[in-house]
Amino acid sequence: MRKFRRGWPFWSLILVVLIGGFFAGLSATSYFQAKAAVKPINQSKNEYRNQTKATHITSEMIKQYTKDFKLEKEWIHKQQEKAFAWRNMNEISQSPAKPTKPAKPAKDIATAPPAKKDKTTPALPVKKTSKPGKSKQETTKTANSGKNKKTVYLTFDDGPSAITGDIISLLEKHSFKATFFMIDGNIHRYPEAAKLMVKSGEAVGLHSVSHDVKRFYASAHSVLGELTQNQHTLKEVSGVETYLIRTPYGSIPGMKPEYRKAVDEAGYLMWDWNIDSKDWYYKDGRYVNSVIEQLNRMNHHQGPIVILLHERNETLAHLPKLLDYLSKHGYVSQAIDSSMTPYQFHAR
Repeated sequence: MRKFRRGWPFWSLILVVLIGGFFAGLSATSYFQAKAAVKPINQSKNEYRNQTKATHITSEMIKQYTKDFKLEKEWIHKQQEKAFAWRNMNEISQSPAKPTKPAKPAKDIATAPPAKKDKTTPALPVKKTSKPGKSKQETTKTANSGKNKKTVYLTFDDGPSAITGDIISLLEKHSFKATFFMIDGNIHRYPEAAKLMVKSGEAVGLHSVSHDVKRFYASAHSVLGELTQNQHTLKEVSGVETYLIRTPYGSIPGMKPEYRKAVDEAGYLMWDWNIDSKDWYYKDGRYVNSVIEQLNRMNHHQGPIVILLHERNETLAHLPKLLDYLSKHGYVSQAIDSSMTPYQFHAR
């Protein structure tokens, strides 16, 4: 009995340990199963949070979404229009065609005979695209009126230039011709302008190489040397050999008697002027008034009236006013001809 009692506590302790271990194992198993069940839920929440962070919406994404939405809306609108158009076409093709009356106006116009001319409805003149030629009556009238016209000779110095074409256009508008005295270097600089002068029927002349008083008037040799070079350049560019000349600043006082003799013997025809527009001085519209005043003082002048002008922008700006005045007051402008007696300054 004592032995049983002695061993009881020992086996009781073992039994308690075993029972406790069993219940502890059950508790641990339940715990891990519950944790395993909760893990996917937590894991999905974390993944959703991470995905939300990764797809954070920026201003650029909003613009792109808005642009895509507009494009999609426009595409849908186009598709709707196509659908409506297709539906309308089907409705028209399926609906019975209504009889229409032929268009009487079109039929009448096509088959109507040409209208007969009568006294009450004269035929309107037909406009032609080509330039109409003058009738005999107009030509005779122009020729007769030319007898009462007063002739002037417009001359332009120091060209050619960038505005040569504009000057010639204004002259042609009034059926005027002019004479251009050109500097050698400007002929090289504006060769097309020199060619245009010849093509338009303007007279061309020489106006030195240097346009410098000291160089040009240094001797008879310097005068002839510059004129010869000037003449050669103009012929090379335009194909025209001219003997019309105007010396720089006029022949007085630079052209000495021996210079004049040398020029005459070389066959050159030296021209000065008797109306100085002074466009080089005024540089505005006052030069037009100056020309008009001088013209009025020369009403009874015998011989050519030669007007000095220059190829300047200021001169071109007010040239229409001068040409309009000349036309309205019965003047015509002609080009200087080599058969004419040159007008020259004379020493007083």
